[in-house]
Amino acid sequence: MLNDGEQGTFEEYLNNYGEVTVEWTWWDGDDWDTDGYFDVFIKCGELDITYDIPKAAFKYIYQCVKERAGYEPPSAQRVGFVINGLANNIF
Repeated sequence: MLNDGEQGTFEEYLNNYGEVTVEWTWWDGDDWDTDGYFDVFIKCGELDITYDIPKAAFKYIYQCVKERAGYEPPSAQRVGFVINGLANNIF
């Protein structure tokens, strides 16, 4: 389980960029979320290339972040609990 604000850094290889530095931070979701999310920043040397890389490369890096951070998706029980909570608040 990741803690709110937990951070990490690692090196990864990307075609056309070579060795890049990946910095990530985990943020817990709001009460209505079933999960949280990662903020991911990718640097090539001193340049921030997070928004310059192709979408497929970003998805690859995001998957690497999940693996390195030890991310586990929320359980079906947690998802059901959140959906029921939302339904009870709406009706």
